[in-house]
Amino acid sequence: MATRVYLGVGSNLNKENALRFAVAKLEPLFKNFVKSSVWSSHAIRTAEPDYLNMVVGGDVDMSLEDLFKAIEEIERLAGKELMFNHGTNFGVKRRLDIDILVYGDTVTTTPCKLPRHDIQDYPFVLCPLCELDADLVHPLLNIRVGEIWAEMEPRLPDNHRVAKACIDWSVEAPEWDGSEAE
Repeated sequence: MATRVYLGVGSNLNKENALRFAVAKLEPLFKNFVKSSVWSSHAIRTAEPDYLNMVVGGDVDMSLEDLFKAIEEIERLAGKELMFNHGTNFGVKRRLDIDILVYGDTVTTTPCKLPRHDIQDYPFVLCPLCELDADLVHPLLNIRVGEIWAEMEPRLPDNHRVAKACIDWSVEAPEWDGSEAE
């Protein structure tokens, strides 16, 4: 039996290619695959480069544990590279971050905490999730995510606002193999 799943996907290193790579690797895991628009947001640590974020989802036949392992492997394959921004060296960082936001109505702490707190905490997750499914009921809060966004969005300070970004999806995803960029 298929389970409805939504994933948060973000990157602030080689951002467009990282999102292309994520979509190319994630889409085969889903039936009825959907992807939100891409949203730009400022990094929480102000010296870091801005992020591009999106939410993808659909129905999966795999267990939560198998999905978690598949996501870890996709993140590993995306590899790492040196983050250097505005004169600050952050060292070698992952190109891609993928988080399971919801796995049906599952509430658990293993293999990851679900539902993910990012839904109610971060506009760069909540906004694209609402774009895909504003009627989704948060499994713990028992509130539609669209209602959470309606409360959050008008109160956001400028440095927490998200802006729609454009990616050319016709560009082929890179063939990363988990190695670090030089």
